[in-house]
Amino acid sequence: MLLAVLLLLWLSAKPLLYAHYQQSSAYFAADGKLLSLRLAADQRYRLRVPLADIAPALQQATLLYEDRQFYRHVGVDISAVGRAFWQGVIKGGRRQGASTLTMQLARLRFGLNTASVSGKLQQLAYALYLERHFSKEQILEAYFNYVPYGGNIEGVAAASLIYFGKEAQRLTLAEALALSVIPQNPNQRSPLSTQGAQQLELARQRLTALWLAEYSPTEQGSSQQELAQRLSLPLNYYQRTDLAYTAPHFINQLQAQGLSGGRFYTSLQYGLQQQMQQGVTAYLRRNADKGFSNASVLLVKRSTMQVQAWIGSADFYNAAIAGQVDGVTALRSPGSALKPFVYALALQQGIIHPQSLLTDLPRRYGSFNPENFDRQFAGPISATEALINSRNVPAVQLQAGLNKPDFYHWLKQAQVPLPQNAEHYGLALVLGGMEISMQQLVQLYAMLANGGSWQALQWQAETDAMPATRQTLLTPEAAFLTLDMLRQHAKPQAGLLSELTDSAPVAWKTGTSYAFRDAWSVALSGDYVLAVWLGNFDGSSNPNLVGLTAAGPLLFELLALLPRDKAAEQRLFSAADKLNLKQVELCSRSGELPNKYCPQTRPGWFIPGVSPIKVSDVHRAVPVYRATGLRACSHQPPQTELKVFEFWPSDIARAYQLSGLVLTPPQYQHACSGTALAAQQAPQIRSPQHNLTYQLGKNAQQQKIALQASFDGAVTRAHWFIDSRYLGAVAPGETLFWQGEAGEFQLRVVDDLGGVASQRLRVQ
Repeated sequence: MLLAVLLLLWLSAKPLLYAHYQQSSAYFAADGKLLSLRLAADQRYRLRVPLADIAPALQQATLLYEDRQFYRHVGVDISAVGRAFWQGVIKGGRRQGASTLTMQLARLRFGLNTASVSGKLQQLAYALYLERHFSKEQILEAYFNYVPYGGNIEGVAAASLIYFGKEAQRLTLAEALALSVIPQNPNQRSPLSTQGAQQLELARQRLTALWLAEYSPTEQGSSQQELAQRLSLPLNYYQRTDLAYTAPHFINQLQAQGLSGGRFYTSLQYGLQQQMQQGVTAYLRRNADKGFSNASVLLVKRSTMQVQAWIGSADFYNAAIAGQVDGVTALRSPGSALKPFVYALALQQGIIHPQSLLTDLPRRYGSFNPENFDRQFAGPISATEALINSRNVPAVQLQAGLNKPDFYHWLKQAQVPLPQNAEHYGLALVLGGMEISMQQLVQLYAMLANGGSWQALQWQAETDAMPATRQTLLTPEAAFLTLDMLRQHAKPQAGLLSELTDSAPVAWKTGTSYAFRDAWSVALSGDYVLAVWLGNFDGSSNPNLVGLTAAGPLLFELLALLPRDKAAEQRLFSAADKLNLKQVELCSRSGELPNKYCPQTRPGWFIPGVSPIKVSDVHRAVPVYRATGLRACSHQPPQTELKVFEFWPSDIARAYQLSGLVLTPPQYQHACSGTALAAQQAPQIRSPQHNLTYQLGKNAQQQKIALQASFDGAVTRAHWFIDSRYLGAVAPGETLFWQGEAGEFQLRVVDDLGGVASQRLRVQ
């Protein structure tokens, strides 16, 4: 029978050594520390390891204990089999083992029952079969990958990680000796139980004596006696419950990406992960009285997009906060955290430059009337100030002006999930009227520092990482200018402390979702992008969940944990020579190129050929009577003198007046028939919006459409027309209400200085 089986196997094709070999999933940090070891599908701990990654001492000790003739026999040790047969069968004494490592591998690989004589014969045949097709090194490697080490632990790689918290190539001699004796009796010598650990230590000491008799000390400066003393010291064994379980949300995400079954060396920085987790815990503990109980954090290395730290929740095991929900991947409202990208698109499309003057004044967009967080209006404000102060109305105004792409389609290009059509979100997109995950938000912010190039996150160590997916979504100039604007956002620590500390320059933004459900803060500093979220996974509201005061302080506490790289900091906020950017002096009041009457200037960036730069006409010299201080129709020295006044558009002038600032020229002393100056600024229709279709409501009040426009500062009266019909006259700053009707019309406004503006209006 043996000969028949042997012949059949001898003629068979080469077998697969690892057919149906199911591996556990082992995840390591960038520095090699174990993050997590997950069970294989059959609920066993099992990892494949190449022979070169197994400590030589473990190989030598195993051969010394199990199979000294391994490299000299053909898979079966005939002399050992003969001794075992004579002792156990002929003489009826204690049974002796005669299995070679190859025979043990045959039993494990092919699932043989070797308790019977026929099973033993099969084992012998399969051992010869393996030896015919595989080298000794391949057989020894497979043995170490299959052999049991107690409980549900198989293979030396899993045993080394579980019992000693290290990989097999880093085992000490004492640890190698311990692992070498377990497979001979894994049930009784398993360190998973107290009794098993005791039996293991006794067996290890017996093997230690054999080792000392066989090998001279190899450790420099060690004598035989010193080595024996060290090897006699008891070992400390870890249990399966001691296995690392760091960054569980991150590991779950890797598994969701299909990274399971084997070893994975990730980009996660173990030290930063631990420090940030501790920082989050401490911050929440200090602010528990404010109702803060949960937070999420994502840290990414911007230049490579590798994840450095990932905290999905404050406590993975806390059911009260739904701790197993991953706040890094969960979809939440971003509040104002998306505003920088509306500004970036406006810069790219030539709508603004960083010092452009925007109007933070009441506006109507159909039935949508955006308000600011503080329910106040700041009036005229530069684009940079509007962004860093997170003013809602200017942001909505900019979103309304975007085209090719608009904000909705740009977000879709950036792989932000928007399941509804553009009309569903409307102009509320920039205010957080949608949902986005933290990882998607970090990818958008990283783009600002990566020259407008969107890149996917990288999970694995640099040597294992796949090439990053890249997509250019912003021009490098628009990306840099937006980053530079965000850099001017003052840090939470103000005053003398900020001046005395050498803190890293940071570009950052906050966000607060509707009804105070989410508090966000995102920063770019050096080569890092860091995002922080505070809130509740059940969506409950908390008035303390404000981005600036809740998430902002935690953001800067965590930023302080990052290693400083001043070269990276300088590169981040320095405009590259290749960028199409220029810096010029701009009029401080208007944000435009100064005319000769502008009293004060400041440097500002613009994109040549793109940015809307013109010479300011806000400051104008007008003749004033010396005696009365009233305005003259023409300059008549010496009765009159020229004085400089500010001629703002009507909506801005009205805002200044409401705040107590009178900047406009005095009234004319006499009527100036035929001598009025032409308007220097054409009217601009503010309401209705040119790209909106207006829906008529059911009652008469809902059918009225507000007509509003901004006029040159010298205008005193304006007239509204719908097609050829005259609707009425208004003074600058006033609103005219038209009783709407269905159709498509030409809307026109004409001011008393000859300025004209018109647009198409659709009403349903």
